[in-house]
Amino acid sequence: MHGFLAVCAAPARAADVEIHYAPAENLERVDVDLLRSAHTKIDMAAYSLTDWPVIDALIDAHRRGVVVRIVLDPSQQHALDRLREITGSIRIKGPGPYMHLKSYATDARILRSGSANLSASGLKQQDNDLIILRESDAAPAFEARFEQMWASANPLPAPGNQFANPAPSSAPKRDNSVAANCLIKGNVSRNGERIYHVPGDRTYDRVRMDKGPDKRWFCTEEQAVAAGWRKASTW
Repeated sequence: MHGFLAVCAAPARAADVEIHYAPAENLERVDVDLLRSAHTKIDMAAYSLTDWPVIDALIDAHRRGVVVRIVLDPSQQHALDRLREITGSIRIKGPGPYMHLKSYATDARILRSGSANLSASGLKQQDNDLIILRESDAAPAFEARFEQMWASANPLPAPGNQFANPAPSSAPKRDNSVAANCLIKGNVSRNGERIYHVPGDRTYDRVRMDKGPDKRWFCTEEQAVAAGWRKASTW
């Protein structure tokens, strides 16, 4: 086992491709270094964005004058409170299938992809790969798709509304990991069935949304259905 880790500790390289493997490597360091190398822009599509050093590198890039744009999947939790300084650079993917990418392009020249989510566990604890492509066609191909996602994505609410103002007492309890306009509750029943509840449903107010793997907020019914949840019965 120790021999395997020793072999995998060094990134695999082939011409314009560089592959890193966790947990033998700390992929967080690879991401942070790559983000710090950006000079003009970073375009990121992230299924999950919760790793603080990666977020801090994005904020630092913004402060350096790098144009940062991020599209997030609405079905996952994100560290939006940590990202509040660049809220205007973040959008939530619109209705449709999961946006399962863990990819970004720096300076429209280098593409980062792979299986590793931008989370502490995904970058340091799980078996994942992180692929860096410097091949001339890779980043432009990603940019073309990213522009489509960015154009159809929903802006986050203004920081003052999302992070500072307390919600009315009658509103469902929320946290800063989801957009404030995502009000559809996803809950897993005792028999394991995934059910979503929309405001006004007879069961809506009874569903508690404490944090946990069996709870999820959705912005639209289409997103809930695409994620494999069914609507609660109305009878």
